[in-house]
Amino acid sequence: MSGISFFDGRNGSTNLMNEFRHCLWLWHLQIEDTSCPLCGVCEESIEYLFLSCDVALHFWHSSPWGIYPVCDTGIRAWDWVKFIWDLKYKGASVDDIFLYASIIVDTIWRVRNDKVHNNCLVDFNKYFDNICTSYADMYDSLLSSPTPVLKEAWSPPPLDWIKLNCDVKVGLESMCIVVVVRNHLGRVIRVQAAREDFSDALCGEAAACCLAVSVALDIGSKYVIVENDSRVVIDAINGKGSRWAIENYISFCTKSSLSFSSCCFSYVSRTCNFAAHNVARWAFTHHVFGSLPVSSIPETLFCNDREV
Repeated sequence: MSGISFFDGRNGSTNLMNEFRHCLWLWHLQIEDTSCPLCGVCEESIEYLFLSCDVALHFWHSSPWGIYPVCDTGIRAWDWVKFIWDLKYKGASVDDIFLYASIIVDTIWRVRNDKVHNNCLVDFNKYFDNICTSYADMYDSLLSSPTPVLKEAWSPPPLDWIKLNCDVKVGLESMCIVVVVRNHLGRVIRVQAAREDFSDALCGEAAACCLAVSVALDIGSKYVIVENDSRVVIDAINGKGSRWAIENYISFCTKSSLSFSSCCFSYVSRTCNFAAHNVARWAFTHHVFGSLPVSSIPETLFCNDREV
């Protein structure tokens, strides 16, 4: 089943609900054991499988908007769909969120079927990567402007400036945040990685920006550009939005920025952030943290045009 085929940005709430219903219909054709095949704790139902099971909650927590079901309130599938739809009244881009939610629903269904039919263990890192990659790949074709635009590309900072690209690799119970620092020649002059013992993606992106500021202070540069691919975090730092979960991170960034002659926080697409993205995945996999010698990192990871 391809869950994304049900998504239409013009009618996201209806189609996400269809996603739930279609999965439920397929599942009732073959169900024998009524316990949840992913955790075995409770009876399997549409609400439990997609919203309440620990496995499902891990996927929802990966949301870059910091939204996830609160399941101790007897939530129903339609309640969750309506909650997402109503976020438009709070200024959120619900088309973006519905696309991400549809990918999560499809992923949970695939995980369930892999467990039932192939007895596969849940590889959270693999599925987290699949969710992020699918979202990045499908966003342009489904939600971007229909008018032709030039592909964005990373560019070096001006003379005397440094540019710090930061990103996060989220795992099951921890994550790795990374900062890649380059000068006006585009040369990598420093790489910093840190482990965080939580798995909230939004907080991770905010923590990555804080690490970037700390690295810039340590280097002693007066002119700084911090780039990150979380629009929510960058907007919050620039005073264009507010998220209570990341307020402490935002406060650190805004107050620390006063230490520089000039400090800019810029949102960039994944296509401009591949180096930080690639290094974060590599550092997480190899469990390397701290100030990393540039020579110890495969040079291919610093590419600006693809995921490695």
